[in-house]
Amino acid sequence: MTTAQQVVVGVFDDRAQAERAVDELVQSGFSNDQIRYSGHGTSSGGVLETLKSLFTGQETGGVYDDLVGMGVQQDDANYYQHEFEGGRSIVSVLTGDRTEDATSILEQYGGYGAGRRSDQAANYASGTYPQTDYDTSGTGFPKASTEGEQRMKLREEQLNVQKQPVEAGEARLRKDVVSEQQSVDVPVTHEEVYVERRPGSGQPTDAPIGDGSETYRVPVREEQVTASKQTVETGEVAIGKRQYQDTQRVSDTVRREEAHLENSGDVNVRGRDIEDNEDQSDPTDL
Repeated sequence: MTTAQQVVVGVFDDRAQAERAVDELVQSGFSNDQIRYSGHGTSSGGVLETLKSLFTGQETGGVYDDLVGMGVQQDDANYYQHEFEGGRSIVSVLTGDRTEDATSILEQYGGYGAGRRSDQAANYASGTYPQTDYDTSGTGFPKASTEGEQRMKLREEQLNVQKQPVEAGEARLRKDVVSEQQSVDVPVTHEEVYVERRPGSGQPTDAPIGDGSETYRVPVREEQVTASKQTVETGEVAIGKRQYQDTQRVSDTVRREEAHLENSGDVNVRGRDIEDNEDQSDPTDL
């Protein structure tokens, strides 16, 4: 019997978060026999494909009987049954002496317990351990044993950069008619008349002397130049647009909050890389 076994139960709004929580539990050393899981939909793979210790009532849609059998109070078991019917995933862990480890893992991945119902929740999961106060952050998990804890929230500004297309200008392609004077040298031929006096032979002739009416005509020709015009295609000009990428630097001043620990007197401080400071003028950054 495991009547003294500690049980931690977590509810997850997102099935993927529940699966990651189960995977982290296994990676942290919890065995399959210690983990119970019940969800909706199709598994995305991973540890749930090989996890065999599922709720026995998963196929019938019930987790109440299993939780009560594990030692969970009936009111809390009813709450988990209601959350399961609302489409949420349920993960329970038989923690042994590792309750805080299991609680931390479930909370890390968004799980919450029955303590979320109200501030008067009796227990987180099992009725076999004393009543425990619940974390005021709303997770419903038992909070660590601390006294006088106060919390300071740290915030920072983040630079958000957005892009939007704007019209930077335009390019227009048009054509004009330009007139210019062209001159072409063309060789031409023309005829000219020549007259030459040449000596006779001096021999006697029977030809009579004419009456002076004898006339010879010599036509004279020349080449004349005429010009005509025709239109021909000499080429083309293309216009379009292409995308090019470059880098622009955007700069602005952002602020963030930092915590500084100041202590005086004999005070022991435990935490991440924190040293004691006896003088308040020498604070420690957190």
